[in-house]
Amino acid sequence: MSNAIRYELTRLVTVRSTWVLLAVGLALQGFIAYLSASRDYATPAEQFVASVHGLPLVLAALFATAVAVNAFGHEYRYGTITTTMLTVRRPGRVMAAKALTVGGLSAIYGASLVGITVLVQGLVSTMPREMSHTVWAFAAVPVYVTLAALAGLGVAALTRNATVAMVAAVAFPTVVEVGGVLAGLSPKLMPFLSAGQAVQPGAGNPVLLMLPLFALTAGLLSAGVVLLARRDV
Repeated sequence: MSNAIRYELTRLVTVRSTWVLLAVGLALQGFIAYLSASRDYATPAEQFVASVHGLPLVLAALFATAVAVNAFGHEYRYGTITTTMLTVRRPGRVMAAKALTVGGLSAIYGASLVGITVLVQGLVSTMPREMSHTVWAFAAVPVYVTLAALAGLGVAALTRNATVAMVAAVAFPTVVEVGGVLAGLSPKLMPFLSAGQAVQPGAGNPVLLMLPLFALTAGLLSAGVVLLARRDV
């Protein structure tokens, strides 16, 4: 398993798009934090929460999702998936290695998003007096970003197409889930919306709020392993 992780980690860190996507995501988060912290009419707590909650959180997570999607998308686009399967041999190990490396990088990226927000908030405005906002964000945002990225990895494994997987990654938390809420469904039943609420202190039990997205991610990854084992690469 260690060889599979090393193989996947080498592929991940040597692809230029990995670092470009994450750098753009961090730059965008810094810009959003600046706009939010510049709102004089809002309290520091409102400024900070607005930077890491809702649409900003979804947008920031998409860059990690794009990296995860490329973990399979690039393999199929350039035909290297055959080499990967011949090297690692077991489909379960292929998926596990990709999930562990992508998940680890996404968690670091998620923590960096909060770090950028704290830095900009401190420079432009002041940090919230309630430390719970910052602590909660550092705990919840990396989990949300990691689960969102792994869900994208699962979709890419199922579709074998980076473009289709990214369209699904964008459409589900925006069009599908928002449409479901407008149709009368509870936001707590929507995986991404429910998990996004966990960033706010007092919104509810964070474990229960993250559970729908965790279940969706686990299901997608499991289905990806099954199809990877049954079809020709």
